[in-house]
Amino acid sequence: MSHPVVVVTGASGFVGQALLSCLQREGVSVIGVTRRPQHGLAVVADYADMPVPEGAVLVHLAQARDASGLFNNRDIELCRTLSSRPWRHIVYASSMIVYGDEKTYPRRPDELISATSDYARTKLTCEKIVTNVGGTCLRFSNLYGFGMGVNTVVFDILRQVPGAGPLVLRDISSVRDFLSIEDAARCLALACQIMPGGVLNVGSGQGIAVGDVARLALKLVGESFRPVIGRSSPGRASSLTLDIMKTQSVLNWSPKLDMHVGLSALLGVKI
Repeated sequence: MSHPVVVVTGASGFVGQALLSCLQREGVSVIGVTRRPQHGLAVVADYADMPVPEGAVLVHLAQARDASGLFNNRDIELCRTLSSRPWRHIVYASSMIVYGDEKTYPRRPDELISATSDYARTKLTCEKIVTNVGGTCLRFSNLYGFGMGVNTVVFDILRQVPGAGPLVLRDISSVRDFLSIEDAARCLALACQIMPGGVLNVGSGQGIAVGDVARLALKLVGESFRPVIGRSSPGRASSLTLDIMKTQSVLNWSPKLDMHVGLSALLGVKI
């Protein structure tokens, strides 16, 4: 199967860089676009003004990442503008945050949901815009790997390992679905090639308590004796995991790296 040209917005970010590397390894012609000058990437003042190569697939990653942010009309208008252009297909990076964290079962992409935050409302509005033109929306779980943001829970854990004394986190009881950035990039690349349309979940399909991630990291560096402490508690069960069966079927994709392998690589520990 031949690969179309892929255009990636937000190409200088965590997911964008991983996707570019993945596509380049596969021999796919890819154009990374950014608003921040960076070697090897095309720079634009406004993503809405970038050209559309004939037959190209768009991967839209350039959106605000602050989950506590307000409803973002600018992101929505950009999504609407990009979706009106003659792309062969659009792949949009959404988030599992749209589900909320009140349910303990793995969330399904076909279930009815209502946004519980402005960030979720923004994502769901953009999803509707993209799916209305036949595009694909990928709801990503918590992504981790080299280059991840400093405000992520895995970064918070790793900056304290190795170390001394208690490993302190904001909350250790919440259950989340963690996925390596390599697996996420591979899923994005497959979506660009297969162009399935609709909404798909992209995660490990398994939940793990944040405190257990910290304990695993400590075990890998021989510091299991250190206690893991949470500064606060959500006051209720907080759980968010993804059902990935549809993604596995539609894209013939499954995660390859579990947390043990992924954390080992980040810590430089041989297993």
